[in-house]
Formats: sequence, structure tokens, C-alpha cells
Amino acid sequence: MTKLKTICFAVITAALAGCAAAPRHYDEESSRALNLARAGGIYDQNLRDSPDGTRSYRKSLLMGALNLASLTTSLEAPLRHLTGTQTLLFNATDIMMTPDNPSARPSLMGWMPASLAANEDEAYERYVAVVDEAIVQAAESMAITATKLKDVKTPEIDGHPLILWTVKAQQYGCSGENCIIAYYIQHPNHWKTPDYVTGGESASYNIAANHPEKYSRLVFRQSGHEPTFPVDEFYGAVSAGMPPWIVMYFPPHTVIRDGEPVPYPVLYEQGKQLMFKEPQS
Repeated sequence: MTKLKTICFAVITAALAGCAAAPRHYDEESSRALNLARAGGIYDQNLRDSPDGTRSYRKSLLMGALNLASLTTSLEAPLRHLTGTQTLLFNATDIMMTPDNPSARPSLMGWMPASLAANEDEAYERYVAVVDEAIVQAAESMAITATKLKDVKTPEIDGHPLILWTVKAQQYGCSGENCIIAYYIQHPNHWKTPDYVTGGESASYNIAANHPEKYSRLVFRQSGHEPTFPVDEFYGAVSAGMPPWIVMYFPPHTVIRDGEPVPYPVLYEQGKQLMFKEPQS
């Protein structure tokens, strides 16, 4: 029995290693959004293509984990005894508490060309710099003020901190204390890049979405019961400021457009919002 277990373990390990050794091939029967999501580690079957892209998530989950308020309950009721910065940190901790299912949470996925960094530590720092620059560019394009919080202690995952920015935008009801950008970059891993990732190289420093805790994310949150900030426009502007080898995925009800949550999943690539829509035959 022990020998049989050893053989089975060896076979499973080899199979998994084989899967990890090669990037996914492009599936012509799936949308580009789904191909990129699968390549980035969002592999569960709750996410799929649909004829028009609006029914691309299992309805049974939409009433539960994919509720915007459930992801950020603390933003709806800030603690009165906290200072503005402390409230932001409290809210940031809540932002980190997202569902384990990869398709049920916002995720950043990237394939940084290996030639851009000498090692994984340098690749991490470059990822942070890239996201920061994209936020700055997005803020300028939208005529809002975004300020990075540098001298505050934030929650950490695997040794890397959650990074926070505050937003002032009078036209959208953002005072600098009720609107926040929060992002986290996981430690990159060496990987092989799918050939359909724009601007990629065969070898990359990858950030993926499949780990239950150590996954990268970027979210915008506005407190109050009537959000007025154009989150959809902001995500598109941030995506446009990022290199083409970074994409952003958002599940249903986590992107706000015209004051209402978008009820279907979307993926941003190079500033464009892609839907999980079946390709035309």
C-alpha cells in the first residue's frame, strides 16, 4: 500500500509539474477575456462565456459572495472614534477579506517580461512602480487628486503590504477620507508567458490569481449609500496606464457605472473593458 501511494504521489506530482511547465494555448472557442483569465489563474467553472457577456457567472453565487456591500461592509459604517487615516486602514483590512474562489474576487494578473528585472525582488518593486504610475496617470486624466499614504502601517500578506491612496474629487463626492484606492502585489514567480499576452516575452515574472490569499488586486471604494465616483472610467484609465502585459479582472457587482454596480464580470486590458462573450462563429 505504501509503495502504491508513493507511485500515485509521483504520478500526480509529475502531472502537475507538466501543467505548470507550459503556458495555456489560446482557445479559439472562448473569448479573449476568458483566455486571459484562465491564463492568469482564474480557472474555476463559475466564470464562463455567455452569448452576450451578461450571463457569464453562475447565478447561484450572485446573491451571496458577489455582493459589493459584503466585500466592503466597513466602508458603509466607519468607526466614529477613528481618525480619517485610521478609518481608511480599517476599511483596507476589510478590502483584503475577499472570497477564496478566484472568479469571485477582483484580481490583477501580469506577465512582466523577464528582461525587465534581475530577480523576483526587483520584479516586485517594478510592479509597484508600474501600478503607482498608472494611478497617477489615471488621476491626471480624470482631473482628480490621488495621494499615496507612505507613513502608515498597513496590513500585510506574505511580507508585502497593502498599498493605499486617498482620493479627493469634489465633483464625485470624494473628500480624501471617504474614497480610497487599495492595491496589493504578491511576490512574483518565474513563469512562461502565453503567446497571446500582448507585449510579453517567453519568460516572465508572473502574478496570478489562483492562490486563496496571495493574489494581487486593485480596488476603488467610496463610502456612502449613493456612490457617485465613475469607478468603471477609473479602472479603464488605470488599465490604459499599465503595460499591456497586465490585466485586471472584476467579478459581478464590483464595478460601478453611472452609480450602479455592473451585474456581470469584466476584464480590463490596455484601457478596454472586455466582456466574457462567446466569439462569433
